[in-house]
Amino acid sequence: MSFHVFFDMSVGLNSSLHVPTSTLDEIRAHIAHVEDVFGLEATQYRDNPPHWKSRTPSKEVTDEVYCEVASEHCAWVRRLYRKFGEWSKTPITDGEELTPEIAKTFWHGLTMIEVPPERWTDDYYRERMEHLYEVMRGRESEGVTFDTKALTEKQAAAVIRIFDQFLDPGDLRLDVPNGYDHLASSSDGGYDWCEKCGPMVWEDVPDCRKRGCPLKKEYKAEMES
Repeated sequence: MSFHVFFDMSVGLNSSLHVPTSTLDEIRAHIAHVEDVFGLEATQYRDNPPHWKSRTPSKEVTDEVYCEVASEHCAWVRRLYRKFGEWSKTPITDGEELTPEIAKTFWHGLTMIEVPPERWTDDYYRERMEHLYEVMRGRESEGVTFDTKALTEKQAAAVIRIFDQFLDPGDLRLDVPNGYDHLASSSDGGYDWCEKCGPMVWEDVPDCRKRGCPLKKEYKAEMES
């Protein structure tokens, strides 16, 4: 797979950017929020760029908050990266100037935050697996692309099922329903499992063409009751 590193391998801006008014305030506010919630501190060694001492939050931060804030932060970094690219090609004429000197004051906060698997919540696990599924299906996701032939829906789902025995915190049992191209969970009604046909969306069961489909029999019995 190929990975886009966004800001992680850079140390700042090479030249000034003309950006929309209040962009700098919004960037600083976001970084300040993450640092406040996680208890992060920026440090600097000699002439090296500032950086966070650690991207691990304080022990008081719950798994839910850890996953939510990390996910929101990483999505924000990717959006800002795309915006910087747009503004470098098409400068904002009536905004504000973002100089390399100013950028140095917040660049440390453009670092991705990863959550270790032992802290994953159900929602975060599902988000990570949906990301992985998209990549395996040959679609770019979060800057990651598959370098080989895309897997089929069932192949990608099989890979996800290999992971779930180690990573699935809430027994979501993610799978791809027959005839679809997305992950769904049996725990919230995303699909029903048929011992003969595999994962099926309940509304599609009446149209199942396999002879003796147990789920179809169950469906008919429920409709007739």
